[in-house]
Amino acid sequence: MNSSQRATPDLTVLPMSARIGAEIRDLDLAKLPDATAFARILDALHRHGVIFFRGQHLTPEQLAAFSKCFGELDIHHMTEHVFPDLPQVRVLSNVKKDGKSIGITKGGMHWHSDLSYKPQPALVTLLYAVECPPTGADTQFADMYAAFADLPEEKRHRLQTLRAVHDRNYRYSALYPGRPPLTPEQVAKVPPVEHPLVRVHPATGRPALFLAKDVVSQIIGMPQDESRALIDELEAVATLPENVYSHKWQPGDLLVWDNRCTLHRATPYEPQYRRSLYRTQVKGEAPVGISA
Repeated sequence: MNSSQRATPDLTVLPMSARIGAEIRDLDLAKLPDATAFARILDALHRHGVIFFRGQHLTPEQLAAFSKCFGELDIHHMTEHVFPDLPQVRVLSNVKKDGKSIGITKGGMHWHSDLSYKPQPALVTLLYAVECPPTGADTQFADMYAAFADLPEEKRHRLQTLRAVHDRNYRYSALYPGRPPLTPEQVAKVPPVEHPLVRVHPATGRPALFLAKDVVSQIIGMPQDESRALIDELEAVATLPENVYSHKWQPGDLLVWDNRCTLHRATPYEPQYRRSLYRTQVKGEAPVGISA
């Protein structure tokens, strides 16, 4: 990429709240940002956990190109609904063509961190809005730094020694009753993994809770009822209103979020409205706990 194709703007970063979320203005992502601009983008992401850009006009190829600034792109293990010549970009949509959905529908309506059930969960996720309903369909984000920091010191000390089992198959059928059951091959492809209950962000050095009740099946070494109660309690604390940013989508929005320090979920909308988004994910690293 030569310098004439890169953008060197004077960026404006507007925090959405004291805890999570920021808008970045004055940037056209159809042109890749230069090193200075991208350093500011990355700094904003590390400070706020979630960043977004309004008014973008991106092709799938341009979305993939910007996404690669954050690292190596992942090709999702569920390979349907991707662009044939660009499998790194998935389509999320309720639109049908010839009677078939062109994208994933009704996905992610539970709190989660992307691919937490893999040995190396997703680093960041990017989501670009093509069509948006006029109401509903918000995406909500929870600050997992704050969720951990707000706990009593004694509980924080206890949690940082624990490990949890993340299992994509744990509640898949309950979460997605309209989808076909996972095949034995799909189940075997993504076996459960253990991760620290509290992970340290490699860039900021800050500890964050790392769990979601619909993905974490148990905490290692605890009776099942006690484990379940603690998992439910911690997600409830993490998703208190003061810890949550709710994004109201507009066409042309691009969201970027850091899966190492946030949870997110989709919210419902009326089915008569069209919704289409393009999504990419960047490969991450194995979570590291405080005591490692």
